[in-house]
Amino acid sequence: MLKNQVGDFRLNLKNTKQNKIISKVEINFIKLKKTDGTFFIQLLKEHFNNELIINHKYKTLYEDRYVLFPLVLNEGTIEKLIKLIGNLINISFTSKFADENPKFKYRSLKEALVLKIPDNFTHLIPNSYDIIGKIAILEFEKLLNKDIKEIDKYKKLVADAVIEVNKNVKSVFEKKSEIQGTHRLRKFAHLAGENNSETSYKENNCIFRVDIKTVYFSPRMVYERRRVSESSIQEKEVIIDMFAGVGPFSIQIARLNAVKIYAFDINPYAIKLLQVNIDTNKLYGEIFPYNLNVYEILKPSNQIGKKLSYTADRIIMNLPEQSLKFINVVCFLMKKSGGILHFYQISEKPNPIEKTIKDLKKKLIEFNWVTDKIFNSKIVKSYSPKADLVVVDLKIKYIGS
Repeated sequence: MLKNQVGDFRLNLKNTKQNKIISKVEINFIKLKKTDGTFFIQLLKEHFNNELIINHKYKTLYEDRYVLFPLVLNEGTIEKLIKLIGNLINISFTSKFADENPKFKYRSLKEALVLKIPDNFTHLIPNSYDIIGKIAILEFEKLLNKDIKEIDKYKKLVADAVIEVNKNVKSVFEKKSEIQGTHRLRKFAHLAGENNSETSYKENNCIFRVDIKTVYFSPRMVYERRRVSESSIQEKEVIIDMFAGVGPFSIQIARLNAVKIYAFDINPYAIKLLQVNIDTNKLYGEIFPYNLNVYEILKPSNQIGKKLSYTADRIIMNLPEQSLKFINVVCFLMKKSGGILHFYQISEKPNPIEKTIKDLKKKLIEFNWVTDKIFNSKIVKSYSPKADLVVVDLKIKYIGS
């Protein structure tokens, strides 16, 4: 009986697809007794944990003693459904017109794309992606087979689905390069929605204006920025944010603490947006932005350098690819009696934390500075298969020449 139904159901699959184009309401259902409904759901969880079977976009139907669950149109899965469940409960299949569920929202990209992308292209569906305000950023490079001819078509489908799943997302871009250049920028390609690279992004009760094409910004540091801003910062501290960007560290610290922050960045677009973000947020502390390469303050003629030399109580050093190159600037700015350094570095595995601490100590001693106390050291996130991003929070002090 079930074998005959499989053949009939294949016809239903074809007919349903044709009718779906016209009416968008005729779909396939699995029919079973209401008393078997709970057991059926349990069986789905047991045998189809990672597969979409029930089409939640449509309402479940009830007919006398029976319940009809709307199905995702996947012929292979249906055959598996019959094989694994057909002998345990009495099931049948039918095609009916159905009402859409007004409360329906796709729970994942996979659910949104299951009817649109063939099985041999599902590897394109990303497991995760960044969202910055109204912008979603996708990365396909590591997943792609470059010989696939229809790849752009399916990229567009994925991008459209991102907008459908995330109601606040209005623009979708694809990463087209690694971080490059002095300003640490990426190249992006527009995939779907509005072609607008600027957005407002909310993080830890602060609002940031960001342009992904002209400034570097990573939403993946959200918990790290919160951790630093909520650490034991004393009133009236002098803090230097050496690579401030649009101000995610500076703004969050100044929102909570009555301090003075000197925020530097070499990118003029970053400083422009930093000023916007200073004006937008209610701050207890003061932030003084400077469009300047921090190396410039080492010059004897630099007035900012003269003002800030050996005055810092705390320095944030978030340039992990090149942080060791700027240790001499840290030693020029930090109070000789000692201050707190938040040091970020990308270190190779294994033992990236130990390597980071060793590298930092070795560099500090070159300028007659040493580690007084390490408060915290941990892996912030994976950077690549061979390296991690590490943070070390420590007190350093000058030991004299």
